[in-house]
Amino acid sequence: MGRPPIHSGRLLLRAGRIRGKRDRRRHAVMVISDFAVKHPAIVAILLISLIVFGVIAGTALNSEMIPPIALPKATIVTVYPGAAARDVERDISRLIENQMSTLAGVSRLSSASSDSYSVVSMEFRADVNIQEKLPQMRELLNAIVDDLPNGIDGAPVIYLNEASAFLPIFSVRISSSMNPQALTTYLEDRVVPIISGIKGVSKINLVGGSHMEARVILDTAGLESRGISALNVYEALRANNLNVPSGSALYRSREMSFTASGAFDDFEELGNLTVGFGDGSYIFLRDVAEIGPVPEPVRVRIRSGGQDYIMLDVLKRDEGDTIAIVKSAREALDEMRTDTRGTVDYAVVSDQSETTVRSLKTVFSAALTGLALTILVILFVLHDLRATLIISVSIPLSILFALLGLYGTGRSLNLLSLAGMTVAIGMIVDNSIVILENTYRHFKKTRDRRSAALTGAGEVGAAVLASTTTSICVFAPLLFLTGIIGVIMNDLSLAIVFSLAASALVAVVVVPWLSSLILKPDDEVRKPRFLRKFEASIDRMFDTLERGYRHALEAALSNKAFALAVSASFLIASVLLLSILKVSFIPPTDTGEFEIHIETPAGYTLER
Repeated sequence: MGRPPIHSGRLLLRAGRIRGKRDRRRHAVMVISDFAVKHPAIVAILLISLIVFGVIAGTALNSEMIPPIALPKATIVTVYPGAAARDVERDISRLIENQMSTLAGVSRLSSASSDSYSVVSMEFRADVNIQEKLPQMRELLNAIVDDLPNGIDGAPVIYLNEASAFLPIFSVRISSSMNPQALTTYLEDRVVPIISGIKGVSKINLVGGSHMEARVILDTAGLESRGISALNVYEALRANNLNVPSGSALYRSREMSFTASGAFDDFEELGNLTVGFGDGSYIFLRDVAEIGPVPEPVRVRIRSGGQDYIMLDVLKRDEGDTIAIVKSAREALDEMRTDTRGTVDYAVVSDQSETTVRSLKTVFSAALTGLALTILVILFVLHDLRATLIISVSIPLSILFALLGLYGTGRSLNLLSLAGMTVAIGMIVDNSIVILENTYRHFKKTRDRRSAALTGAGEVGAAVLASTTTSICVFAPLLFLTGIIGVIMNDLSLAIVFSLAASALVAVVVVPWLSSLILKPDDEVRKPRFLRKFEASIDRMFDTLERGYRHALEAALSNKAFALAVSASFLIASVLLLSILKVSFIPPTDTGEFEIHIETPAGYTLER
């Protein structure tokens, strides 16, 4: 006698364990579906709550073109009182530029030198952590401190900022019959405070404006009689009329900058400046000079059609709503036009809200079109209006859940999040179709809606959850990307993840619930004769496709080598085609605009 098999019992035990795990997963899904079927009122209340809060979240989400993309940027400011622009460029700007060019991760380095000031700007790659670069920048600056001129006012100051904070969402050009100085003062006193108070506004920039500045004409005879030189007056003015960056400090992980203010507020204060001492009393500037207002030199000029304008730029915070901000800014400017009776007028130069609305409408329209086509395809395949209704409900419910998730995570409604939900529409219905098809199969046999709903969901519910989990696992790692890639992919993948997670819940809760309420057998549904013929022709078409697929599958299985060779050929061809495709980060777009950048030597003016 041969030795009895000793592994059969183990195999049976292992198979029993696997079946036990499957039964437990099936039981868990059946518990959820059973609750939904037996408590329809509770499910209805939950769905109404989801709809209400989803709509509220959707309307409360900020709308913008793309999520805020922060490009790491740093600026180094050095004050060299009394130095000419050429000296500042030679002795400070070039030295700092050469030193910072050795810093890893810098994508662009530039400098601007003017009288008494040096500004060196650095832009870093998107994947660079600017906070980690700060100690390295300080070390590089400390290494050249001894090489800087002795006359600089303190050490160079480093400012950290983000490029997105400097991109205006709304720009207008303002014209007026007032002189430039009066118009600038009016805008700063009346218009800028109103727009700055709009929720979400970060900053208002006035470009091309002009102020009045003080002109000091020295009385040579008076200076000589009091024993004061022009150099004494100059030194007094230089020492008392500077806003000097005095340094920075870290506070709660944020870089805080400080400025020592010593500028004069008005002409009276300027006249009271002490420039010397004689005959037992102080000598003031008003005693030895004539002080009067004059327009400051033009440093920035905005021109169109031969006329000068002032440009007003509105910048928003990351959490600001582009559409709401621009709407409020337009209202403020319209009020300005009315109050001045047309003396001050404006024309829009760029409006990001219009582009945002147009782009969002395009994506939203595409999503609605995809939704309609999906419903039509489902109706075409199932030719059952009630079954189509059950599946179609899963799409808006999943989208509303995704909107709630986006709102809860502080995201915005933008092209990427809408694109994510659009992509997810095709995957959302898969779970519901699988469960509904199995439910309908049992319903044909038993004619019992409740038992068919429970059995149908219980048999394939675990597989649906597993399939959804694998799909989520594909997109979940994209949530941990950083830099510009992370900003772009986070909203896209998050919208897909929320939509897929919601689709699984809808499939095991809402589909059994609705199936137990509205399903009817085919023979109880009255259909026109032409519709029955149309459905029969569709069934014949699918039967033909099924037979063709069966024959193709049998041929592939009987000729495995040939099937493998064909598959390998397609794989190789795909790799070859991929290698010749052009690769770019973002496809080029034509905005209908162009810019010309002209770099001039230090100290150049517009007149030159």
